[in-house]
Amino acid sequence: MNAKEPIESANEQLFLKRSAWGIACLLATGLILSAYIPLLPVDTWWVRIGDFPRVQLLVFYLIGIVVILAFYQRRLAKVLAVLLVGGVLTQLYWIFPYLPVAPHQVQAAKSSDSDARLRILSANVLQDNEDADALLRLIASEQPDVVVLLEINSRWVNDLTVLDDSFEFQVLHPLENKYGIAIYSKFPIERSKVRAFVKESIPSIDGVIRLRSGHPVRLLAVHPNPPRPGEDTTKRDAELVLVGREVKDGESTVVLGDMNDVGWSRTTDLFQEVSGLLDPRKGRGLYPTFNARSSIWRYPLDHLFHSDDFRVAEIRTLPPIGSDHFPLLVEISHEPAAKLTQEGPQLDVGDQEDAQDAVEAVRDPEALKEPE
Repeated sequence: MNAKEPIESANEQLFLKRSAWGIACLLATGLILSAYIPLLPVDTWWVRIGDFPRVQLLVFYLIGIVVILAFYQRRLAKVLAVLLVGGVLTQLYWIFPYLPVAPHQVQAAKSSDSDARLRILSANVLQDNEDADALLRLIASEQPDVVVLLEINSRWVNDLTVLDDSFEFQVLHPLENKYGIAIYSKFPIERSKVRAFVKESIPSIDGVIRLRSGHPVRLLAVHPNPPRPGEDTTKRDAELVLVGREVKDGESTVVLGDMNDVGWSRTTDLFQEVSGLLDPRKGRGLYPTFNARSSIWRYPLDHLFHSDDFRVAEIRTLPPIGSDHFPLLVEISHEPAAKLTQEGPQLDVGDQEDAQDAVEAVRDPEALKEPE
């Protein structure tokens, strides 16, 4: 046996250990940055995208802790492990309100009066999706009172003409820019208006429907601009604040749509504080609606918020319809007594300043430009 072989073998093992330690350090550092960079109070797109995968990152942090602890004899390993534990706690802080162990923000419906119920199906259909039959079958199966659809264009409107028989009241605003929007309702729509809170090419529908009980409900369907490479969250944040201001202190109100934001982000939290509306998902589950084409990278981007005179009877994500979003079904019950036992979040002075800053940001014409 060559005397050099044990030395070479030992050197090789040392090299592998050092390489493994170096790779573990790089991965741990990346995970740690992903935990703390999104805490920065900026609207930069690559910072705000860190709001989305908090559940997935939580799992990665736990794996990272196990890997780093394999090198526990190193002082730096202990530091990295502590920082990763901090990352776990950070993610839990944000997502905890949506876990089934958290308190319900909205109480379960107590009344069985069907005339006071409002059953809404909302879906981002994906403009390029051509499987209208899947959506029609779902509507026939779920029997909603109101259907809110996003990314509707003229072809989609034509494909859905069969709904004319069962949904007598409609507000249709098809567009070819993936911001078309439509409301189909079995209940009378007493007034409606297509509005642009931030930009004409990104419309919302603001209307009033009347329940079977005769009670009017303001319904505001929105689809703000998403964060993406080269485009910050300025327009999205401002639109949600403006919508929140619009409905604050109003009567019975529902705001819903693909908000291109997760419920646990600082922007959605600010929207709730500005509007005073409640989130029926809190304490019930995450209800991820995007991406329907991935089994791992899924986030709750489609939302429904309502005033405190409603309780929730049902909330579910629905089967796929060929879109990259799952539809969302929410049934709420108008119960005025709920106002005495549930209340929306309050807006403090610091958050008022944040809301005003978000609105001021879109007054700069540069903020409304599309990325190249």
